[in-house]
Amino acid sequence: MLRTVRIGHEVAAIVCLGFVFGVSVDWIGHAQQPAAPAVAAQPPTGIPIEAAGFVGKTATLETTGYSVGRRIFAPGSHNATWHMHTAGQLIFAESGHGRFQIKGQPIHELAAGDSGYIPPGVMHWHGSVPNESFTMTFITMGAGTTSQGEALTEDVYLGRK
Repeated sequence: MLRTVRIGHEVAAIVCLGFVFGVSVDWIGHAQQPAAPAVAAQPPTGIPIEAAGFVGKTATLETTGYSVGRRIFAPGSHNATWHMHTAGQLIFAESGHGRFQIKGQPIHELAAGDSGYIPPGVMHWHGSVPNESFTMTFITMGAGTTSQGEALTEDVYLGRK
């Protein structure tokens, strides 16, 4: 019987220590949780505010639907047809020499570092010059579709028409 009581006391002591230890670990665990990092409140997109790293007020703008691409044209290569995008398009010349033309305007030549803008809904074409390759980056400025127009003739591409 003495042995039974002694085991009972030992079990009770272990249970009590476990309870105390468990509560203590739980409490210590909460006490040692790192503070959540301060998150700067982000203003709504497009509303200029004072911002670190800038002078004056500025804001990021929505880019949903924007797409970025790159294309290389071998010498003399270009779109087969006039085409238009329902969104505007920016063209940036990376290397070589290229050209683009908005219907009804003269051909625009592009060298590395040059850029061009094609408004939405305007027929145009782009490609390299006849004797040099051309690499460009293009940004289509929003969701939209591309429509193909009439064939681009060699006379138009070469600037004879």
